[in-house]
Amino acid sequence: MNISGHTFKDHLRLLAPLFILITAVALLRFIFFAAHAAPWLVRSISVTITLAACVLLATVQIHVRRFGGYVNVVLATFLLVAWSQALIVMAIVISVLTGTENVFSMPEFSFPGPDPYHLKHIGGHLTFGIGGETLIGSAMGCLLLFLLRLLVPLAETGKQDQKP
Repeated sequence: MNISGHTFKDHLRLLAPLFILITAVALLRFIFFAAHAAPWLVRSISVTITLAACVLLATVQIHVRRFGGYVNVVLATFLLVAWSQALIVMAIVISVLTGTENVFSMPEFSFPGPDPYHLKHIGGHLTFGIGGETLIGSAMGCLLLFLLRLLVPLAETGKQDQKP
């Protein structure tokens, strides 16, 4: 499957450092909560904010490397969002399997009412989390790509002005 001349594997290679960054932030938040760090510190380590920054970084990479266009931005956003939501769902599943609470399964972040297996919470991340964040992130990324192309056009390589 080619998207603007690049394979799915090319997209994964482009985004690999950003996947690692999102994973590191999720693990850091998990570890700080388990170590009973100050609540303000745990709240300041945000997967969602890191995801937004990664979407912007991916868009800049797509522009600078001439990796494609708006379709590539949307795919990159979807992949980054799906990865971040999968990490959060895994943390919730770990919480359910171990019977302990972690930063991703605390009651203030879950749906109200009895749901010992957090199925509504998991379902929300896999549906609205992926869908909503992909839409918002894609809009943000496409706007940035538009602005980059408008304000920072890349010089055409291989083309020289020929004067008679």
